[in-house]
Amino acid sequence: MVNLSKIPVGKVSYGSTVVVLDLDSNKETTYKLVTSEESNVAEGLISTTSPIGRSLMGHEEGDEVRIQTPGGVHTYEIVKLTTIHDENNEEGE
Repeated sequence: MVNLSKIPVGKVSYGSTVVVLDLDSNKETTYKLVTSEESNVAEGLISTTSPIGRSLMGHEEGDEVRIQTPGGVHTYEIVKLTTIHDENNEEGE
């Protein structure tokens, strides 16, 4: 069970769904941050300990983040952030 009180509100963390825009290619990608056991890149599930996951952690919607990828360094803008808190609030409505 995840202790939600230890997960930051309004920042990328475990359980967050993040839409990022690659500022070089103008391509949007959606990622959900999960544990390494749950990760499946083909399904957009990335580990919080992966290079992309680590780079996104702690950032907020609107932030620009430089991420080292196998293809080189890319700059991404976080265009939409849905945290685990947001998802829980939607389920409770």
